Amino acid sequence: GKIMIVVLISACAVAAYRASGSLQAPSWLSRRRAHIPIVLSAPDEDAQAGDAGEIDAFRAQLMRQFGMGDAVDEAAAAEAAAAPDERVDLAEEPAAGMLLVANPQKFCSRNPFARPVRNLQRFGLQGPVSGDNMSPDLKAQMLPVLVLTEHGEEGSKALLLERRTGALMGDISMEDFGCVAVSPLWLGGTGRQSSLYVLHTYEAIAGAQLVSDGMWLGGWDAARPKVADSSLAEGRFKFFLGVTEWERGQLQQEIDSGAWLLLTCSPELLFKDRVIGWRPGKPKPVWTEILQLLGEKCATYLSEVYPEDR
Repeated sequence: GKIMIVVLISACAVAAYRASGSLQAPSWLSRRRAHIPIVLSAPDEDAQAGDAGEIDAFRAQLMRQFGMGDAVDEAAAAEAAAAPDERVDLAEEPAAGMLLVANPQKFCSRNPFARPVRNLQRFGLQGPVSGDNMSPDLKAQMLPVLVLTEHGEEGSKALLLERRTGALMGDISMEDFGCVAVSPLWLGGTGRQSSLYVLHTYEAIAGAQLVSDGMWLGGWDAARPKVADSSLAEGRFKFFLGVTEWERGQLQQEIDSGAWLLLTCSPELLFKDRVIGWRPGKPKPVWTEILQLLGEKCATYLSEVYPEDR
């Protein structure tokens, strides 16, 4: 059957910043949110590819309407020609800016005693990532990959990567996000669903908080006019609805039990635009892309999802 997540999308503009670097919807707005279902798996993969293609085609249409199509195409070509420095490596201790990559042995098992992660709904999953008719790429697409934004004694926060909400930033507010109207709104998690988070690579932005080297959170009020006049690149900003949270000590317990691969990575890998130039079957899911960069270090985990590539 289908495995779905429900994302709560604000029906109107988002107004003020929180100290945490998130945009906070006004209290009156929280009563007027629309429920939009996101299909993460379906028995008909051709249909799923078609749905994703329709979203990207709609984005391309908006780009043309805003006169941005040629600029985006040129930017994508330049980015590909530049061959950005996409680095990733295994780490030992969690810290802000690191990646959490799901271990398929823990997330795909139907044995509840073999799954150390409680409440899979936090990652948009209704149960273990398993199914006889599920292709390797579809399984990899569902395995969560997150970037840690906070980690300390009080708990941890992270943002899911490459989880579609089906919305663009222009759907949220043209007044606040018109200069990034065709940028995707990604699902960051099912916690704090009335907040938007902006992650970027620019240091000198008022109100932005350092996550790790080359990565900041917040500061959109100061960044917006600079993005509007092209002083800052739209593609260096990612917008997320909600956040994924762990209580005190919870994430460390999951890491100790083997639920997560803990990785360091370069910002280029996180901010890579995987939507522009999308084609069925290309690119690979972000989970697959990251583990392939690790090579033999994580070949065992890849073979769990792609047994035919052994």
